[in-house]
Amino acid sequence: MEDPDSTAKQRRAAAKRQRKTESPTGSSRRQTTRSQTVPHDGPEGRAESDGVEANIILIAHPDHSHIGTRYRLVPGSSIEIGRNPNVEVFLPEVPSISRNHARLEYLTGLVILLDLGSTNGTYVNDRLLDGPAVLKSGDRFQVGAVHFKFLHEQDVEHAFHMAIFDLLTRDGLTEAYNKRKFDEELDREFARSRRYSRPLSLIFFDVDHFKAVNDEHGHVAGDFVLKQICERVAERVRLEQVFARIGGEEFAVLCPETEASSAALLAEKLRASIAGEPCRTSKGAIAVTCSFGIAQREPGMQSGQELCEAADRALYASKRAGRNLVTGAMPKI
Repeated sequence: MEDPDSTAKQRRAAAKRQRKTESPTGSSRRQTTRSQTVPHDGPEGRAESDGVEANIILIAHPDHSHIGTRYRLVPGSSIEIGRNPNVEVFLPEVPSISRNHARLEYLTGLVILLDLGSTNGTYVNDRLLDGPAVLKSGDRFQVGAVHFKFLHEQDVEHAFHMAIFDLLTRDGLTEAYNKRKFDEELDREFARSRRYSRPLSLIFFDVDHFKAVNDEHGHVAGDFVLKQICERVAERVRLEQVFARIGGEEFAVLCPETEASSAALLAEKLRASIAGEPCRTSKGAIAVTCSFGIAQREPGMQSGQELCEAADRALYASKRAGRNLVTGAMPKI
């Protein structure tokens, strides 16, 4: 009769050989696997993709490094995340992550995420874990200030490439459009506005004293603040408007077919929504405000960059006037 312990060891060894970690360019990174079992309550959440490879993709990092890196799990394998050099996802540069922060285990068709007693907790879809969680394909989870997307589908390669495509246009933390997408849309809409003499307005805004939020409450809480601000903005912008994160705490709303006066009304609604209710974070409620600058394309403008410069001058006029304000375009000095 075959020795069950020997068979289990062989299975774990095979899983270790099969699993590999890749960056978006396909380069290999460290490959180690440790397997442990944890109790679970049965088949709830069991993936239809029982027995196929699962992936996690790093989608947001405080230093914007490792974005798009993929970590693979095959049945019987596990991945641990932390600042301990022995873990599979080794992130020593992120102080909000504990040495042994969290672990994913692939058991009988289920991938289970566990927090390992970390200081800052582990979150799934913005909810703090208080025990083992069964992940579903498409779930997002947060370990310290680093965010991952979980994929577990029959065609995992297609799902991976779709996720990477999404990262080319979307900010992994807030899910707003990213700077690259904003620049593309700005060039396109500016050219259309000039060609057909149609109005085009731009709103710039940023979070007042955001560094103080991070310093006082930590980057994990700061991430929650940014995400909730973006949720409030996304609820109020129209489909044809382009809402993007263009810097750490800096955002833009590009408004085609919109006069500056209408853009200012939208900006005031956004300002009031953000200032009117504190953001809920792991460190409690945090009240924040934002400053806004508005600009409209003028006939003499030659590029989208000039429109950005006008909106930027208006934004800094709001800051100089006391913050938590909406200011129209200021003349170029």
